[in-house]
Amino acid sequence: MSRFQFVADNSTTFEVKRLCELVEIERSSYYAWVKAAPGRDGT
Repeated sequence: MSRFQFVADNSTTFEVKRLCELVEIERSSYYAWVKAAPGRDGT
């Protein structure tokens, strides 16, 4: 599981900001990853 996928999987329970801090990625990078492919919205 990638760090991005971890954030997506847990974004309904925890804030994306906190998750990104936890796994040490930029929020902008996470949202770019989500936007890059359909279905990567964590839901």
